[in-house]
Parts: sequence; structure tokens; C-alpha cells
Amino acid sequence: MKKHFILASIALICGLFLKSDLLTPPFAESSVNGVPQISITGTEIVGSINAVKITYNLSDAESDPCRISLRISNDSGKTFLFPSDSLSGDIGYPVTPGTNKQIYWYYSSFPSGFSAKVIADDLQPVNIQEVVNQTDSNSLKNSMQSIVGIRHRTAGPVQLQKVKDSINTWFIRYGLKTSIQNFDFSGYNAQNYLGRLQGTTREDTTYIIDGHYETVSVSPGADDNGTAIAAMLEAARILSNYNFRNTIKFIGFDLEESGLVGSSRYVSQGIPSYEKIAGVINSEMIGYYCDAPNCQQIPSGFCTLFPAVCDSINSQQGKGNFLMNVANVNSNSLRYAFDSCAKLYVPELRVLSLSTPGNGSSTPDLRRSDHAPFWDAGYKALMLTDGANFRNPNYHTANDTYQTINFKFLTGNVKAIIATVVSLAGIQHSSFSVSGFFNPNKISQSSSEIPEHYSLGQNYPNPFNPSTSIDFSLPVSSYLKLTVYDILGREVSVVAEGNFIAGSYSADYDASKLPSGVYFYTLKTEKFTETKKMLLVK
Repeated sequence: MKKHFILASIALICGLFLKSDLLTPPFAESSVNGVPQISITGTEIVGSINAVKITYNLSDAESDPCRISLRISNDSGKTFLFPSDSLSGDIGYPVTPGTNKQIYWYYSSFPSGFSAKVIADDLQPVNIQEVVNQTDSNSLKNSMQSIVGIRHRTAGPVQLQKVKDSINTWFIRYGLKTSIQNFDFSGYNAQNYLGRLQGTTREDTTYIIDGHYETVSVSPGADDNGTAIAAMLEAARILSNYNFRNTIKFIGFDLEESGLVGSSRYVSQGIPSYEKIAGVINSEMIGYYCDAPNCQQIPSGFCTLFPAVCDSINSQQGKGNFLMNVANVNSNSLRYAFDSCAKLYVPELRVLSLSTPGNGSSTPDLRRSDHAPFWDAGYKALMLTDGANFRNPNYHTANDTYQTINFKFLTGNVKAIIATVVSLAGIQHSSFSVSGFFNPNKISQSSSEIPEHYSLGQNYPNPFNPSTSIDFSLPVSSYLKLTVYDILGREVSVVAEGNFIAGSYSADYDASKLPSGVYFYTLKTEKFTETKKMLLVK
């Protein structure tokens, strides 16, 4: 009974850092319940009521009712953060499975680059322990073998580029929204690599898992910091198979060894305006383990500042058999969450944790990684470390090799990272469907009378500079694509794409970014295709 009470208490502490409406307990039992399946089958503009009608099919193997959410994009799916409050139809909870379900979204202004995402969540629990246990030491070993080697802009540019390409390739393979932040550093094209796992219902709230990928000029950098990149990629591999309420971002930072340049540049210039960073987990050497007495050195003054941690190290004869979880005071809630989740889901892992005042300026050894710029900017961030040069004698030397890594220790550390992020980001038993995109700002319904046949009118004026109107008619509701091509047949613009109700329409087309010349525009539906020529004269 006492054991169950302790575990429940730890689970509650871990759960305290979740959002209040998180219905998935972090200690949920395993379930064979299938994830609901949802598919958007139609997206129609209903101009007479300033609405979009979204039709979808919903299925669930157990016929569980679902919570249906709608998110709108105004940037062709890059984000789904456009306001979508005015809704009616088969939305919210409970919605029973079935076909031809409908949602009406009433808009005051229609966004450019419109796309809709519909999320179906049957509110069934996800077993976090099963997610954590997918961490694979062989996968980590394979990553490390590929990563290890001098990765320095002058001393090891080939291996450096190989690892850069590998990070980007794996991000794409895992289905993440990928981007690269480029910046100049004394003539070197520095790059931060970013992979974004979009949250479903609170996409702007973001948790970051990061590490730096480059090395000093003389070291193959297995522990420093190949272990962080292997950990990040393993977390991305596993977490990309699930949906989360919040966004999870994976970042490989450049130029940490040159003074935290990459992370500083990201914090100062790379954070999108919509992004609300809720927590950063930065790994800085997490693979070296030693269990000989006094193999863990203690920095001068450390015991005065952190006596409890010092006593814990000394109680085990100074063995380097633990992961250090470092926070500043502002990040204590994140630190408590990590400690609690590690204890609950990875009980064999020994974690010691501490917090330093302010931004850590009084403890410079605790600022020596990419968490520090986040501290300086007021964000909650952790540094996870094996102690660097205070434990690993191979630090910044040619001896920091693959063979020195303790993969059991590394695997446990990755499990703790995954457990914490899964709990905080809010894992869901859900699926989603995304519509095509179109730009009805350029399209108006000129008549609601049902025409007798499909038609595509000649643009007017023609020739034109730089704007013209294109009329078309639909006798039945249709999925259409209105596309502009150059004289070589290359697509240059998509004027509209999506489902439209029957009626007559006029589309305004702006060619201000195109050179003078002959262009063709094509209206294509399932039952109709027609192409016409137009002339742009500037």
C-alpha cells in the first residue's frame, strides 16, 4: 500500500505541470483502444452567410464519442493559429462516429492561404510508460556511430556537413515541419536546424528539445555533444508517431563551442512571434558514466552553494553514476517536473538536481551550454549533463570516442527526457485531417443562382496590367483548382483550390510579381477542364 501511495504521489507531482484540461493521466494503463480516424471530404465556401462548410467522416473501432476541434491556417498549413471561435455543427464533445459530419466556420474576414485542420480525440488514455520504453539503445548506437567525428567548420567540415544533412533528413523523414536558421559567423555560414511537431489544440505553446552538433577542432565529440544529437533524434523518432496538444520543437544548434552563438542567435532572432516557449530541455554531454570512487570531481565552492547535492555525491564515494539536472530559480517548476517524471518512468536512473539564482552569473560553470541564452531571456530551461570535464577525462580531447559512451546510462537519460516532454506537452489519443488550401479573398460569389453547366470565362481586361478578373461557374458543388501557367507550361500561381458550392464566381488575379508575357489559366474539376490564354503587358 505504501509503495502505491508513493507512486501515485510522484505521478501527481509530475502531472501538476500539465495543462488543467489534460485528461490523459501520466500513469494510464495500457489500452488496445484504437485511435479514431477522421477524414475531411469537403470544404465549401458559403458566401451568403460568410461561412465555410467543412464535411468530414469520423470512425472509431470502439464507437467511442470524440471531441472534435477545428483549427484554421492563414499560411497554407505552416501554422493553424488563425482565430476560429465562431462555429456550429458537429464540433466539440461528444460527437459520435459517422459520415457526412459538418462544421460551419463563420468568418469576419477570410484568411489568405486558408486551410482547415479537424482533430478527433476519443479522450482515451495513452500509456506513457509504453511510449518511454520505445527508447532503443541500438538506435542510439547507430546514430552515435554516424555522428562521431570531428565536426568543426575548419578542422572537420566534411563530417560537420554530413551531420547537418543527417539532422535535416531525419527531421523530414519523421514528418516534422523543418526549417534552417542561417546566419554569418566570420564568413562561415552557420546553421541552426529546426524540426517542429505541430501541436493540435494549443499549437503556440512550445517545448524544445535541443543540443549542439559541432565540436572543438581536435575532438570527435562522442559525449560532447554527439550524445545530445543522438538523444534529440531518438526523441523525434518516437514522439513523431503521436499527437500532442502543444508543439514540440527539436533544435540542433551550431557554434556552441564558439560561445553559445547558435542558441543566442535563435533566442534573439529566430523565435517566431506566435511561439510561447514553455520549457527547454538542453542536453550537454549525457553519456559518460563512471562508478569508481572519486571519479566525479566537485568544482571549488560547489559544496558551499549546493550542500545537499554535494552530500549526495559524497554519500556514494564520489562516483559519477548520476545525471545532473541544472535549472535557475525561474525554471524550478520545469526541474521538478523532470525529476518527478524521471523517478516515475525511469526509476533506475539516478538524478541529482539543483537551481542557481538569477541567470546563473554567480555560477559560470552552470552556464556553459545552450540553455543559458534562454535563461537570459526569461525562459524556463534545463541543462542535463554528466558533469563534462568534472567527470569525463576525455573532454575536448581526441579520446572523446564512441567506445567511451555508456549506452545504458544514455538510454535512461533519453527515456527521462521523453517522459517529461510527453507529460508536459499533453499526449493525445487522436488523429487529424487537413484540407487543401485556397484564397477566397480573391474570389467572390457573383450569383447564387445555379448555372446549367460548367464554364470558364475569358479574363477581363485582357491584355492586363497587373490585375485581371476570371469568371467561372459550377452547376454542382465541386472540388476545383484554378491554376495559372507560363508559356512553358510551368505552374506559376494557384488562384483557388478547394470545394465550392454550385454558383457563379469571379476571381481577382494579381500578376504584379510576374514578367510580361503570354500565360494560360486552367479550371479543373472532376468532370470539367478548360484552359484559356491571357496576356500580361507591363
